[in-house]
Amino acid sequence: MTLLRQLVLVIVVLFVLLFAGTFAISVHNTQNYLSEQLKTISQDTATSLGLTLSPHFATNEMVIVESMISAVFDSGYYREVKIDAIDGKTLVERIAPVRIEAVPAWFINLFPLETPRGEALIMAGWQQAGTIFVSASPGHAYVTLWSNSIESFWWFLGSSIVTFLLGVLSLHFVLRPLRAVEEQAKAICDRQFPVQTRRPWTLELRSVVDAMNRMTTKVKEMFDEQAVAMERMRAENYRDHVTGLANRRYFDMQLRYLIGHDDRFATGALVLLELKDLKQLNEREGFARVDALLEGLGRLIEEQCAALTGVEHFAAHIAGADFAVVLGDVTEKDVEDFTGQLMQALPRLHDKGLIDTLDIAHAGVALYQGQSIGEFLAEADTALRGAQTKGANAWQIHRGSGDAVKQSHSASEWSNILRRILDEKRAMLFTQAVRQAGPDEVINHYEVLLRIVDDSGAVVPAGVFIPMAKRLGLVQDFDRLVVGEVIAHLRQGNRLGGPVAINLFPNSIRDQAFVDWLLDELRQQPAVAAQLIFEIAEYGAVEDLAALREWVNRIRTTGARTSIDHFGKGFASFGYLCETRIDCLKIDGSFITDIMDSKDHRFFVESVIKIAHGLDIVVVAEAVEDEPTAELLTTLGIDALQGYGISTPVPWPKD
Repeated sequence: MTLLRQLVLVIVVLFVLLFAGTFAISVHNTQNYLSEQLKTISQDTATSLGLTLSPHFATNEMVIVESMISAVFDSGYYREVKIDAIDGKTLVERIAPVRIEAVPAWFINLFPLETPRGEALIMAGWQQAGTIFVSASPGHAYVTLWSNSIESFWWFLGSSIVTFLLGVLSLHFVLRPLRAVEEQAKAICDRQFPVQTRRPWTLELRSVVDAMNRMTTKVKEMFDEQAVAMERMRAENYRDHVTGLANRRYFDMQLRYLIGHDDRFATGALVLLELKDLKQLNEREGFARVDALLEGLGRLIEEQCAALTGVEHFAAHIAGADFAVVLGDVTEKDVEDFTGQLMQALPRLHDKGLIDTLDIAHAGVALYQGQSIGEFLAEADTALRGAQTKGANAWQIHRGSGDAVKQSHSASEWSNILRRILDEKRAMLFTQAVRQAGPDEVINHYEVLLRIVDDSGAVVPAGVFIPMAKRLGLVQDFDRLVVGEVIAHLRQGNRLGGPVAINLFPNSIRDQAFVDWLLDELRQQPAVAAQLIFEIAEYGAVEDLAALREWVNRIRTTGARTSIDHFGKGFASFGYLCETRIDCLKIDGSFITDIMDSKDHRFFVESVIKIAHGLDIVVVAEAVEDEPTAELLTTLGIDALQGYGISTPVPWPKD
């Protein structure tokens, strides 16, 4: 029971007791007063009649006596008037039944009025002639007592109600700071840290509000300190301090992980860029000028990469004059467009005065087609050396034989194939179990993986058709297809037995038409919505935090949840975890694959877990390939595990 309800209950009880006591005292006092009045009236009337009738008794004028008695009795205020002789013989007697109108019997029984006889002597000269007895009628007294009681009841009741309402209204305003404190505490649980600026005038409540404000500030400072420490550690280990890009260590770690996981890097490209004659420039101009040039080129590369909306990528400064950009899930045409635009932008460095010549750098590009990491790097380097023979700011792409499925269709053919697949809903859903950490091997949820069937009946992995779907603007259509198929399966009964995670393209959460369609579908089926988790890759989610916040807030209303995929791969500030109220995050597999041998990765993972748990976020580790890694992650406090060492993808169970 809330404090307000408890106080209201206490007030009600006190008012009832006060009302009942006051009413009872008022009625009792009126009852006593009327009883005394009846007694006084009876005695005064008897005395008055005794004096008045004495002369008539002396002359034995009984007719006059009876007339006077009748006159008094007929007034209706007396129930008995009686005269007895000295010997006890009744000379005159008038008795009337007591008539009480409009007064309930229960009231009469509850509040009886005493009507004692008034008694006086009647004299005849100096001798006693008789005795007169008078009893007043209680009828009028009961009517008076009843009407006064009713008036008192309504007066006290009305006063009590008004006073009660005023009291409740006062409590509402007095306790309003406590409700604000409650909302403040709920906001902290929702990873928000509001501070109350209005301090209550009640001293005790003011102390509570001040204490909550101090606690809110401290909690926010603690989170900020943890986030800053994590970002500093990540920057020290994986960021080049001159250019602001990733360093060689990060480049090697990420590229090794991507090439080792075909499901993450089925198609992609590596762009190697080398500044021309950097050594001579350093000898001629000094390291300060060279550092300024490297920093400027780093910013230029970041600007070009920022235009890659919805494309997974990262850029690194891998050596003195060497830079690299890795692109994932892109077509050859996308790579050509990006590289061409990057090289065309190089003269800006000359315009800014960072370099004296327009012959600035060369680039070599390798397309990933299943090579080893050594072959991939060698192909990019070969292309770079070829570009250096072509002239200023030239670039060259290395083309291998490629995969038959990737090369067998032109862009127009892919467009027709993908549109037919969407129209005919030729989608195959696979699921991969995500296990809760610990010895019990309980399933936390399942992740849905999409495969399509081409015109020949061959199953095409997502990594093959997704780049072309992105280029053709069909990613939202594929998201609709997957979501629709999953909802259809769940509507018929969840044969998996647990929540289901669906990967969405980052662009989908910024597509208002798609979001409105999805919300409408989920609101029509709340039981299905409660079983869904929507995963969004971090690299795309942080590109528009406002859109991510709106997505999370709207999707929460349906009961569905949001998860951030590949967390930690980029260099985004951890602050967005607090701002967006996400439910789950998956630590990128590049931090998991070699966690057994890397203290830095263990520290990073453990720190992420602590920060996330402080925000009530579930943490999942992906790319868990063996039991020792799973056991280590469990000791670090991870919530759930995913990877081929945990479960392999299998077709969705048929209905």
